Amino acid sequence: MINSVGHILQYYNTNKWINLYGFGGAIPPYTQKPSHCFAMNGNIFDPRVLGIQEVVEHYKRCLKHVNLYGPTHFSSILAEANAMCEAD
Repeated sequence: MINSVGHILQYYNTNKWINLYGFGGAIPPYTQKPSHCFAMNGNIFDPRVLGIQEVVEHYKRCLKHVNLYGPTHFSSILAEANAMCEAD
């Protein structure tokens, strides 16, 4: 699904850099506390990855290391996306 949608959407971004965030996961070492907005590449100061292939690679890596955890709140991830849109 990521590949299908991503390969279409990536052409709307001329430089192919994608800010990649996750939500609803417990990130080690905090395995008993959900994070509602985290950089899937591990760098909160620069969450960008280059292209859909890197999106898929980081997603797969996160599934191995991040525990899916709830409750899931979308407000943090939506606020971050909104802030990026306002910065552009």
